[in-house]
Amino acid sequence: MIPSDLVGPPPENTLVKVVDARARKYGDRAVMKHKVDGEWREVSWRQLCESFSSVARGLLQLGLGRGDSIAILSENRPEWAFADLGTFAMEGIVVPLYWTLTPVQIRYILEDCQAKAVFVSNEMYLDRILSIRKELPDLSRIVIFDPPSSGELPEGVLSLRELVDLGTKAPPEIWESMGRSIASGTGSDLATIIYTSGTTGEPKGVMLTHDNFLSNIRAVLEILHIGEEDSCLSFLPLSHVFERIAYYLFLYVGGVIHYAESVEKVVANLGEARPTILISVPRIYEKAYGKILDKVRQGSFVKRLIFVACLNVGQKVSQRFQNHRKLNRPLAWTHSVADKLVFSKLRETFGDNIRLMISGGAPLNKDLGEFFHAAGLLILEGYGLTETSPVISANLPEKLRFGSVGTPLPGVEVRIAEDGEILVRGPNVMKGYFHRPEETAEVLNGEGWLHTGDIGHIDADGFLVITDRKKSLIVTAGGKNVAPAAIENALTADKFINQAFAFGDGRKYISALVVPDWERLESYAKEHKITYSSVGDLCVNEEIIQFIRQRIDEALEHLAPFEQVKRFKLMEKEFSQEAGEVTPTLKLVRKEITRRYWRDLDSLYED
Repeated sequence: MIPSDLVGPPPENTLVKVVDARARKYGDRAVMKHKVDGEWREVSWRQLCESFSSVARGLLQLGLGRGDSIAILSENRPEWAFADLGTFAMEGIVVPLYWTLTPVQIRYILEDCQAKAVFVSNEMYLDRILSIRKELPDLSRIVIFDPPSSGELPEGVLSLRELVDLGTKAPPEIWESMGRSIASGTGSDLATIIYTSGTTGEPKGVMLTHDNFLSNIRAVLEILHIGEEDSCLSFLPLSHVFERIAYYLFLYVGGVIHYAESVEKVVANLGEARPTILISVPRIYEKAYGKILDKVRQGSFVKRLIFVACLNVGQKVSQRFQNHRKLNRPLAWTHSVADKLVFSKLRETFGDNIRLMISGGAPLNKDLGEFFHAAGLLILEGYGLTETSPVISANLPEKLRFGSVGTPLPGVEVRIAEDGEILVRGPNVMKGYFHRPEETAEVLNGEGWLHTGDIGHIDADGFLVITDRKKSLIVTAGGKNVAPAAIENALTADKFINQAFAFGDGRKYISALVVPDWERLESYAKEHKITYSSVGDLCVNEEIIQFIRQRIDEALEHLAPFEQVKRFKLMEKEFSQEAGEVTPTLKLVRKEITRRYWRDLDSLYED
């Protein structure tokens, strides 16, 4: 902690000062919970502060110091926070790494940011670093959270326990040095370099300061009530700025962070942790929606009728709410009945304690938002970028419009350029791209306006609507501008379609690669006695193709004729992170998919 003889109550202008202040306030109260051998274990505020302080002193003992880049390659867990805050406490710069990155991708980032040390969670990630270590002359230290059972570690590698012990036994001058470093920190200090997922080229290091994060947190708290009584389940990668701001926000308000065991166990962990707030990307909500509908279809005819009737009531309530119209008595009564019969049971999917659901990282389908709202589960969609720390705008409980990303945060300015690009200015806008002044100048002008690369508009009521990425827009041979996201979102809203990639730049019409939901499609094939020996057979089965053709046409009937998918190809395998086809937040990497499947795409334009 900050030595009390150095300062009075320090200004909370850095993230580590915020955590230090909360540790003084909450002491032995739990700040984090995680599973160990099947049991939930607590980390108190006091333990958090002692742990990151020891990490900071240990790093100083190893010769690391102000301005050094220190990377973290780990899944979400308390030790991630120890390394993160410990780096801040010795005035270092945190560089988070996605755990899905290959050694080649990791080497590029560590080389670019000139990382001096890296934290890894286990032996698998240690091996990735060791395989490229000789190519990284700046990398002097590797710290592993869970060392191998043999206990033997290569030279230059030490366990987190050894680092903490080193920090605990540090001489008085190291303790004093760390305390003074924390106390002298300012909001303008560089906190982190986050490398973008690189959907359009090589990843760039986005430089964010402590003030970038803190201004964003304070702006969010001006419009949303989140406090010390709240808790969340952390399962999105902390290497992504969306989960990172949620983690800092909960530390700021004094809430409790539960760490999910894995993405596969999110549903089970929700029931155990019973968080009040769920922060997720749309894909998680889409999967929950699909499971809910499957359960309904498995029920009796009467139960299905009751569900549809209740959903209609809920949708009417949602529409009135969005239009700021009060409920009349008959509708209020029928809604209370619908809630008892259906909606209360649906809410159990997310735990019986959820009061707020937040969606970001990718577009949320409008119908999906209205469905959950009808069931009494409000999903607030927001919008942001790594370059904006990240939140730019958000829907609010009392100011809501599904299909939009809400209104700008307090202190954040948004305007639309002549070509439709969204421009942003505010204290949350990045410092720039690391060692890339020319590329920084391309997106950040002298007046502080950031060119987001997204296309959109602001409606008459001030809601921001995103249509697509500027570089993703398809210009057909006929000169029509088509937003592929609108097509892809409409298609993936269909329960039989898992992923979709729209294509057609410079072509006569729009085509698509479609990855079905194979579990549902195989069930359909069995019900209709369609014989097959593999999913590859179903990809070319005329009856299946006609069935999907009908689903596509129905999904896109609201779009213009030039936006319709004329031809498509069914794909056996999902687009994956491992293949570089989707980002960690499940956005399609258009350039890579086009490169990898160009033969399939070309075939859709052959006579």
